[in-house]
Amino acid sequence: MMVVVITGGIASGKSSVVQILAELGAAVIDADKVVHGLLERGRRVKERVAEAFGKGVLRGGKIDRKALGEIVFSSKEKRILLEKVLHPQVKRIIARKIRRLEKSGIPLVFVEVPLYFEVNWPSNPDEVWVIYASPDAQKARLKGTHISDRDIDNRLKAQLPWEIKLARATLVIDNSGPPDALKDQVLRAYGALLKKLDG
Repeated sequence: MMVVVITGGIASGKSSVVQILAELGAAVIDADKVVHGLLERGRRVKERVAEAFGKGVLRGGKIDRKALGEIVFSSKEKRILLEKVLHPQVKRIIARKIRRLEKSGIPLVFVEVPLYFEVNWPSNPDEVWVIYASPDAQKARLKGTHISDRDIDNRLKAQLPWEIKLARATLVIDNSGPPDALKDQVLRAYGALLKKLDG
């Protein structure tokens, strides 16, 4: 089975790429969805997060991801603490999903891991696609969300510089422009992968 990691920066368009691939019929695993599932349904995870960050991150018995995000992106130490709580379980769940797909005969899977380089993901994928967007494009997209300007700056600073990510990429997809340009790049890249599999 071929495993392709999709990563990039905040608001760079990773989810848009994953959506295009899913529409093309590709198998996709989204690490963020795994995290959200753990925060919503994982009782032990919720308990450990509340223990680490205080009851203020709970709303109606659920983790308030906005409140949690404001805390962890304001401090490297707190971000590392959250990673220690979440990432071992996230990695196990994703590895299990990949094994299931492989057993079912799926030849190719895309795994979206937003912090692939930052957290030293232990796997050795066949390819790493970095979805790039200029810092101006990132900020413009984030302005349309609930995230404050200070939080935007904190989140951008928390990620590795683009030059490091781009240097480690198997493929760079530039999403600084219009949606049609993104789709064209994804279609070409996906087509090239399918040719590799057939070859």
